[in-house]
Amino acid sequence: MDPLASIEIGSNSIRMLIAEKGNSDSPLRPVLRRRVITRLGEDFNRKEIGTVKSGAMVRSLAALKDFFGIASQCGVSSPIVVATGVVREAVNRNEFIALIAERLGHTVKIVSGQEEADLTFRGVLSPLNHRGEPLVIFDLGGGSTEFVWVSNRERKSISIELGAVILTEDYLIADPPKDAEIFHLITHIEDTFKARLDPLKVRGKGEFSIIGTGGTTVTLAAMIHGIAEDDFNETEISGLEIGRKDVGLLFEKMKGMTGAERLNLKGLEIGREDIILAGSLMVIKIMDYFEKDEIIVSYSDLLEGILLNYMEGEKNE
Repeated sequence: MDPLASIEIGSNSIRMLIAEKGNSDSPLRPVLRRRVITRLGEDFNRKEIGTVKSGAMVRSLAALKDFFGIASQCGVSSPIVVATGVVREAVNRNEFIALIAERLGHTVKIVSGQEEADLTFRGVLSPLNHRGEPLVIFDLGGGSTEFVWVSNRERKSISIELGAVILTEDYLIADPPKDAEIFHLITHIEDTFKARLDPLKVRGKGEFSIIGTGGTTVTLAAMIHGIAEDDFNETEISGLEIGRKDVGLLFEKMKGMTGAERLNLKGLEIGREDIILAGSLMVIKIMDYFEKDEIIVSYSDLLEGILLNYMEGEKNE
């Protein structure tokens, strides 16, 4: 059976999933995953307001060229490519998308925050035996975080412009960051949650679980459970639980380190050593806001959702 491929151009990294169609119990069988940190959100708010920098474009074009070559070798001539995060907000996004088409011959769809949340919802739930129990799902990215409330009666999605790259660029300037910088970042996250997430918190009264995905969440799970970066995979990561206390202790340990010193910590990949602090605070504050002591980690996410959505479209044609 011919494989499929999905690619996400995100604010911190470009990721690809190549998978084969499975069966009714497991609709996708992952064949290959690739991730390259390109930091497309570099200085997005700090120096060039709302603009993707030319250097970040060059890095991203190089990563995409490599990914398209790998996909072709695996028998996929036309991967499904979407852009999220800072590309969605960039004033020069059309220039970037046109450059990909001109240089690499591939089209890219810029998905809205709502579409990203919906696709992530599909991807996260795809390997789970979900029977309608209430869940809050979040996907913490570099430029935004998507939240989905789901139960057997309803689904509600919210996308907010809080991501590990943007928050780091805007608030954590010193290396290591100053206490005042951390305080202002925490205040900003808490204020944004209060202003934007109330519709989900109202629905979340009672028993429910939180499932988290995205690079920061997966990285925190690996660091807390002692999993080396080379061992990241669905089997090792998906289903792990990380507690509020453990994330808090890890943050306290990391905040006094320089970025270079953090790279000595097991499970932290090169390129996340600066943004892991803002990402950790986001995860901590999500648990605080929803009054939960732990979350469940999912390795499946948007990339699976893209392919499942495509397969459903094929079936309905």
